[in-house]
Amino acid sequence: MKDQESGYGMVRREAIKRAALLLGSALASSTIAGSLHAQRAELGKGASWSPTHLSEAQARIVSVASELILPRSDTPGAIDVGVPQFIDLIFGKFMLDDEKQRFEGGLAKLQQARFVSLEEREQLSFLKSPSKTSASFLRQLRELTITGYFTSEEVAKTMLRYDPVPGKYRGCVSVDEVGNVLMSEN
Repeated sequence: MKDQESGYGMVRREAIKRAALLLGSALASSTIAGSLHAQRAELGKGASWSPTHLSEAQARIVSVASELILPRSDTPGAIDVGVPQFIDLIFGKFMLDDEKQRFEGGLAKLQQARFVSLEEREQLSFLKSPSKTSASFLRQLRELTITGYFTSEEVAKTMLRYDPVPGKYRGCVSVDEVGNVLMSEN
């Protein structure tokens, strides 16, 4: 794949899209359940949002981390499409107890390190280094961020092929009309 500017390498967003597709089957059950059942209307975007399941400090960490994982560029960033609100909803309604404990433990380590007040390069270092938090927490945070991003309506409509009703529904169609390999061979 060629990068638009340099002509070489893969565009980061394209790599994330492909990774999300490849890892789709490896998502945690709570993430799948949450993304299938989450009501996007509940995920009000903007500065007026306040978390319902995470603490204010945890929500700030999630907001900063998710925007570092998927920052705004020529496409919307994680905050623009409501990823922190999505993570708050998944955390409160769909995570299992052990997943919540792991997630809260990772957030606690970031809070102790004053993650939100660090410079961006130091924040990125935390998100890239499992030794500073934990590999399972970082994987969980990235999974939630990517799932929340690509299941958002805005991204689905602008970046993906959004087709809420794929084709015309025709019920009770005879086999002769649509063709059947077994029927046509006899």
